Amino acid sequence: MNLQVAIADVADCQKELTIEIGANEVQEEYNKVYNGFARYAKVPGFREGKAPRTVIKQRFSKEIKSEVVKQLVPHALGHVIEDHKLRVIGEPMITGDDIAVKEGEPLKFVSRVYVLPEFELKNYKGLQLTKRIAEITDEGVEQVIAELRENAAQLIPVEDRPSQTGDFVSVNLVGKYLDPIEEEDLKSDDLVIELGGNGVHPEFNEHLTGVKEGDERQFTVKYPEDFQSQELAGKTIAFTATVSAVKIKELPELNDEFAEEIAEEYGEEYATIEEMQAQIRENLIANADAEATASVRDNLLSALAQDYDFALPEPLVERQANSRLQNFLQQLFRSGMPPQAMQQINWEERKEAELKNAATDVRIALILGRIAEAEQVVVTRDDIDDEIERIAAAVGQSPEQVEARLTKEDGLSSIESRLRSDKVIDFLVSQAEITTEEFDPKQTTEQVADEVNQDKAEGAGESA
Repeated sequence: MNLQVAIADVADCQKELTIEIGANEVQEEYNKVYNGFARYAKVPGFREGKAPRTVIKQRFSKEIKSEVVKQLVPHALGHVIEDHKLRVIGEPMITGDDIAVKEGEPLKFVSRVYVLPEFELKNYKGLQLTKRIAEITDEGVEQVIAELRENAAQLIPVEDRPSQTGDFVSVNLVGKYLDPIEEEDLKSDDLVIELGGNGVHPEFNEHLTGVKEGDERQFTVKYPEDFQSQELAGKTIAFTATVSAVKIKELPELNDEFAEEIAEEYGEEYATIEEMQAQIRENLIANADAEATASVRDNLLSALAQDYDFALPEPLVERQANSRLQNFLQQLFRSGMPPQAMQQINWEERKEAELKNAATDVRIALILGRIAEAEQVVVTRDDIDDEIERIAAAVGQSPEQVEARLTKEDGLSSIESRLRSDKVIDFLVSQAEITTEEFDPKQTTEQVADEVNQDKAEGAGESA
């Protein structure tokens, strides 16, 4: 194809293509379009396919020009992109409202395209990394057992004494809004309140301590403006609580019978407390290693990206930011957050934060892509089939159903891209110099708390 091309950089990762298609190519395309119209156009006074070209030109001038442009412009763009090895992102944008075209004359148009950035790969082998594995202690094992006992605990009615701190009081609750006044009362039946428990309002602890089944208590609660529940924040409510039961939590005995029940519930294969402790320790060790391995991969990506600062294509960053926002919104829905609370979120600030995170994601993805090219990392059809089978097992569908859905949603390319990135990361980890060390997670938590307290003390000293 006879083309005259001028390429100019107009912005970061954006080029302007000025393309001129030769007069001969334009005339050839006109001839093809004329022939097509002549064969099928219906013109009054002529049999189909028998109208003279002069009549076709006159009657379908606008349609013919449109078809010529429709055929020539994409074809020319494809040639330029391929010949100049442009790594184009998305669809090319044609500047101007109309492309002027005349029979037998060159066709000239201007297009802008986003392209992948050019950058030189830096050293990516032998990265220095530390694999920090949490130390598994007897205390950690006992904590898991304590949580299992808590989950298996039962609430037993208390009949020989009034309620006290630590008890669970069941009430039928009616609340009248005093400030601001609302017509509809707040009602909740069989509401269970742990006296002295986390998050329980002091008024409830005070007035429901010392009660028995059948007792009725009335009290008023003024909720602060920053109360966690938006429906109650800043409101004053007069409550009437009718006690339906007072119960105490009873933990199961720590014996072999308890171990067998837990094993059956979680599909394990131990029958004694000692075997349960050993299995819990083994599970904790495996989880700690998996978390440490995931952390190594995250740290590797951070170490890999810190030496790069090349410009990024806006469409890629925008698309990734929108994807992150969508995932965040889905998490909120799954967590059960009410729509009113979602409306309180500053979405503009959230979008700005996600744009920064998205820029990091895109930069890392581009670096991994370049490494994949350099190391000739490929994803085979077997790799994709294995991933489809894994997804199918997870969602309870057949591999054929999953592949059909992914094909319809254009998701196979995303899977291939993710698998390629995973392979590159595995390669980089295998080439890295990794030092392994253990740490006490409890000590780390205490250190963080000490640092926070120290910062508070320093802040108080500065205020004084």
